[in-house]
Amino acid sequence: MTATQLLPPEQAALEAGHAGRSADPTIRQRLRRNWVLLAAALAVILGAILVALGSGSQGGALDPRSYNTSGSHALAVLLGHRGVHIVTETDPAVAVRRAVAGSTLVVVTPYLLTTDQLNAVASSRADLVIAGAQLDELQGLGFPVAEKLGDSGAVRLPACSFTAATIAGAVQLRGSGYSVPDGGQGCYPDADGFALVTFGNAGRRVTLLSDGTPLMNSALGKEGNAALGLGLLDTHADVEWLVPTLIAPQSSGDATSLEDLLPSRVKLAVLQLIIAVVVIALWRGRRLGRLVPEELPVVVRQSETVRGRSRLYRRSRSLDRAADALRDGSRHRLAQRLGLGPRPAPAALVQAVAAHAGQPAVQVEALLYGSTPTDDRALVTLAQALTTLEQEVLRT
Repeated sequence: MTATQLLPPEQAALEAGHAGRSADPTIRQRLRRNWVLLAAALAVILGAILVALGSGSQGGALDPRSYNTSGSHALAVLLGHRGVHIVTETDPAVAVRRAVAGSTLVVVTPYLLTTDQLNAVASSRADLVIAGAQLDELQGLGFPVAEKLGDSGAVRLPACSFTAATIAGAVQLRGSGYSVPDGGQGCYPDADGFALVTFGNAGRRVTLLSDGTPLMNSALGKEGNAALGLGLLDTHADVEWLVPTLIAPQSSGDATSLEDLLPSRVKLAVLQLIIAVVVIALWRGRRLGRLVPEELPVVVRQSETVRGRSRLYRRSRSLDRAADALRDGSRHRLAQRLGLGPRPAPAALVQAVAAHAGQPAVQVEALLYGSTPTDDRALVTLAQALTTLEQEVLRT
């Protein structure tokens, strides 16, 4: 006889109500328990994406420091061999301040600039080369140029007299075209506009490129891309290359908090996420109230419940719980047999059992209220002793 077979029938019947359900949590239960960790992981992933997109030190698209296929380090090296000094800047205010008359200000990814920053770029006294400006950016710059939607293909011919374009010949240019302002010149035409437009404005020259493909590392050795990039950017010895970032750089004046670094759209998304989490927590949270009994869909045998609970005790090494269950069952049955009620006082139960079993009260007290067994062998010995005690009381 083992200790796991001596649980009282009443207690086994109570445990049978839980035997029809698996002890292992389901996927839905795990998600419900770990939603805080999932939300934290989502926040970390979002932060990593923002850092990756906004980090100028890593070098992004059309960045002269970047060795990636979309970077412009190869063109920067060629310009350096021609004596052109390139300074890369991510802060628009600093780049505009450094770009003085007699230098060139290159602006890539202008869609990352605000309207005020575009106005500041347009007011610069330096020559401007802007790649990838679309309708919104053109309006912010205030130049008399309109966007012409369309895309006639990657390789285009210059079809103009602009020196840099005629030397370069065919180049790779995509994206929408532009209209040509009065006194300006358009190159690389398609059915709707020109992929390159250059014109004089307030004593400096402005050049607009439909996209920055000719400046990329991956395209520099194709067609006349390198010649066009050199022709546009080697007219002055100093070049300020503005690479805007998704996260605006910190100003040297006031300290910037983490909230100030986040774009407004990200703040709104985080607020919506918090509201959604609170609503889901209230909806799916544990409701207070009395328990509603529910019948099991199948009948579970008491022996199966006892074996299952015994295996759990054995796996978790819960000798104290197993011993308490054995003693509780014996005390309950002995109290009923002797007519002492459901919850008799320990002293009264010990004296009554000792009198009927003919054993010393100290020995009976050690069996019914003693210490926890130290190992499985001691637990089995306790179970056998309790069974013997109950049998002696039943005989009397």
